[in-house]
Amino acid sequence: MRGAQALVSWSLETGFNLDARLIQGKPLDRREIENFANWLQECMQRGDMALRRKQVDTFNGRIRAAEAMVRWFIETFCDGRGYELPRASIVDAALTTSKREWQNVKKRRVHDDIAPDLDDDTVKAIDTFLKNAAEREKPEPRWVRAYLIWRLTIEFGFRLGEILALRLQDCPTRSDPTIRVVRIEERDGPPDPRGRLAPRPKTLSRELAPILSNSPVPRLIADYQFNHRVRNVRGANGRKSRRPVLGHNYLLVSCSGAPLPRSSAFGLARSISEEVGAQFTWHLGRHAFFNRAYAAADMIDDPSVKAVRVDDLVYWGGWSDPKSLAIYSRRTRQERARSGLAAWRQDIEPLADFP
Repeated sequence: MRGAQALVSWSLETGFNLDARLIQGKPLDRREIENFANWLQECMQRGDMALRRKQVDTFNGRIRAAEAMVRWFIETFCDGRGYELPRASIVDAALTTSKREWQNVKKRRVHDDIAPDLDDDTVKAIDTFLKNAAEREKPEPRWVRAYLIWRLTIEFGFRLGEILALRLQDCPTRSDPTIRVVRIEERDGPPDPRGRLAPRPKTLSRELAPILSNSPVPRLIADYQFNHRVRNVRGANGRKSRRPVLGHNYLLVSCSGAPLPRSSAFGLARSISEEVGAQFTWHLGRHAFFNRAYAAADMIDDPSVKAVRVDDLVYWGGWSDPKSLAIYSRRTRQERARSGLAAWRQDIEPLADFP
């Protein structure tokens, strides 16, 4: 049932019609399983699904539970109609394929997690593509949205839910450059129109200003509010017109003017992956930010200054526990070790500067 809980929660948040797929006895395909695994990893890192010692509460345990649930529906409801082979052969083939795809998303090691990362070339490729697509004379609205989400992710390390929950009053102004993340319990005002699918920021509230002196984020937000935070309306003559969105105060909107749903944001990430030819999720963008931020803090020579910067990162990420940075510190140590080995292979004396 815990496997069912996670899989059903994922389908509700992303808009995937899980009921129809299972009742037909059909397996999930590779991309759907990967999307579920990425979503599950993000939830567990946020603490939405507590890690305990029980096997089913590990990442692989939940993957196995979800796989078992899907397997039961395949065995029970796959009827084999439309195929010339016997039902048993069709079921066996579906189970074999499904098992292989689920196996591919399981962690080979479930301890000492190291934060995944985007390499510098991929970060540059994503930024270049989205910037060019968003700044065309007549850009597609989806790329304008995607570029804004990308910059909020790669410059601030925001979670996708925090970005989708941003309201107009949380955004920077001419007199105040900060962006506010407000914990769900501390919010006021009308309920989110997305209802049960509404993003619910559960991290600590915080106020962050751009790190980069030439950050495009304040300009992108202002431009988005003025030019793209609109809804398309069809008049009596059949012509479409664009009207300001007045029914809610959330920053990011779909073409209908409604607050942007999480499923649409996931779709944008998939489109980015296809365009740049590399695996990408919004949470990978968050990891890319904190991997680089932690590596920069770790290079500070003064121990007291380094400690302050690390504390700053804990606040920046919205964590209550400093141990949340452990996956980034392990990544930094791994990269240092790789650099050292590379230096030795090149006959460089990596210890020459050590006392």
